[in-house]
Amino acid sequence: MHPSTSSLQLAHTISSATSEPTSTADLLLNTLTFIPTQTLHASSSPPDMSRMQPSDRTQSEGGRSCAAKGEDSLSMMETGRWMEYRSQSSDMTMFGKEAPTSSSIDLDCQKRAIDEKGVDLPAGALPAAVGLVWPPWRRYDGWCGWMGDTVSANALVLSLITQAFSTGILDATTYLDFNTFASNQTGNTILLTVAVVKMSGHLLLLTGVSLGSFLGSALVLGHLGHLFGVRRRAWLLCNVFFQQICLVIATIFLSPHGPSATRLGGDHQWSIIMLFAMMSGAQVASARQASIQEIPTAPMTSSYVDLVSDKHLFVGFGHPNAGGRNRRLAYILAMIVGSFIGALMHKYAGSWVVVVVAMGFKLAVMIMICLAPADPRREKQ
Repeated sequence: MHPSTSSLQLAHTISSATSEPTSTADLLLNTLTFIPTQTLHASSSPPDMSRMQPSDRTQSEGGRSCAAKGEDSLSMMETGRWMEYRSQSSDMTMFGKEAPTSSSIDLDCQKRAIDEKGVDLPAGALPAAVGLVWPPWRRYDGWCGWMGDTVSANALVLSLITQAFSTGILDATTYLDFNTFASNQTGNTILLTVAVVKMSGHLLLLTGVSLGSFLGSALVLGHLGHLFGVRRRAWLLCNVFFQQICLVIATIFLSPHGPSATRLGGDHQWSIIMLFAMMSGAQVASARQASIQEIPTAPMTSSYVDLVSDKHLFVGFGHPNAGGRNRRLAYILAMIVGSFIGALMHKYAGSWVVVVVAMGFKLAVMIMICLAPADPRREKQ
């Protein structure tokens, strides 16, 4: 039978069996869903479920087992997804792209069950290797899917510790050069009140610029993070890129070949602390929104208190409940070691060299975000 004749008969059967009026688009969609795959691909047909083992049958159904907790899956949807998978496989293989496998189809069904039907699956039921396909253009969803991934919170731990290390380097330098901080705004608040009492215009200007720039950057970029997704890969990269731009401009202002007015001791040296504070505000806002409260990347007082008051303080490093203690300890050590190295570099190399080193760590953070796996559970709005 000719494919068009078979399609028309199936369309007539569907429209006659449906009590509600059917539009032309719905009729065409249902018709294409029920067309046998032999009419589209001569060698690609749906598997015979009656002759397959239970384990093979689960894999061939393209992820129907993901909705096993009280969720029904119609054979029509299963057949349609099989046809979509076969079509994508043949087309992408023709153009040299990586075709979606049965595991990717199963993952897509799991995400669909979580998002549309509210199925609450345990963490172990979802594959852990989501988003590890590299380079991104080999993924079946391409660059758009890679940039739109929600990065796993656990994958950001190392990048946040690296940013804490660079924060220690910069804060040691800014305090030695300006007698104020770029990220530690608790100290700047105290220094600001002291400057008001002492009527010190120089200290008042620097601490005021630092505090205002920090809060302004955190305000703008924090709300933009809520708008675009706090752990969306594209937003995380944009945030770190903004920090990198601030450091690049600050390096130019501090370098011996930069403008004389913005060098240390110049009339506009406040612009340097402004750039450092804007960078720190963006960094801390992103860190606080990353769902890892143990690594704020700047404040130290709360981290000290949380560490010494942790009831699992004296357990081994491999203990199941030692994760929070280990992250706090790594953060505190990164800040201390970074501050020590920053002071040494400031003494023997100069301020602008310290900023260049911090730029290298920011570049490493961007690479970590690019390689970070995605969270298989999409955030609910």
